[in-house]
Amino acid sequence: MRVSHLVTVVATTLLATACTAGFQTGGLVRVAGPPPPAAAVSVHAEIRIDFFGVPLDDAQDVVFVLDRSGSMSLVSAGFAGQQVGMSETESALVSLGGTLANKAVGKPLPSKLEAAKEELIDTLRAMPDGTRFDVIFFDDDILMLSPTMMVLGPDTRADIEGFIRGVRPGGSTAAVPALDLAYQIGAARVVLLSDGLANNGGDGDELLDRARGQIARGVRFDTVGIGLDQDAALLQTLAAESGGMAVLR
Repeated sequence: MRVSHLVTVVATTLLATACTAGFQTGGLVRVAGPPPPAAAVSVHAEIRIDFFGVPLDDAQDVVFVLDRSGSMSLVSAGFAGQQVGMSETESALVSLGGTLANKAVGKPLPSKLEAAKEELIDTLRAMPDGTRFDVIFFDDDILMLSPTMMVLGPDTRADIEGFIRGVRPGGSTAAVPALDLAYQIGAARVVLLSDGLANNGGDGDELLDRARGQIARGVRFDTVGIGLDQDAALLQTLAAESGGMAVLR
């Protein structure tokens, strides 16, 4: 490196340092101004309320209709059997095999029903006081939290959770009569969770036909299909025609 080049580099470095830290010229001390104030940072914490990924922010007059048929006592394989070409019988056998395997290792996964109940409890805990709602569980028989819409509040939450935790799996899948009850109490939004086919009190075609009458008056259906033997096609159609969301698990 030539000397003249070296001097230029050193001088440039010193000048930059002086501009940053302040320097003296002809008895006048010049100090670099303070850095601009930091921009104000706005922190907005947004709480999302959902049921298995179905958004429920500001939901009102919502009725949760949950399957508690015997197959809900099995574990979920995490996808719909229809998606991989399984028949209903094949799907049920795989679910049963998974349940037996989990019990054999001593650390069984929660059943589909237990997972659904815990998710529902978490969802209701997140929903604000004043929310109008109801809960219906169905198999051969129908368990209904209330014959009319309830309102979430400090005096009702404990009783609601006790009701949900006490639900046990039962027999067949009476989805049509359960949904009829939801319509009767004035549900504006129905969240339906099921792991199988409607086979008691009406089949899938009847379920969809009656639901379409409710869709015509503005009822929204969100659906959650859980397990290998879910009726994914029906649940997706129901949600799509009403402007709702279908979740397959």
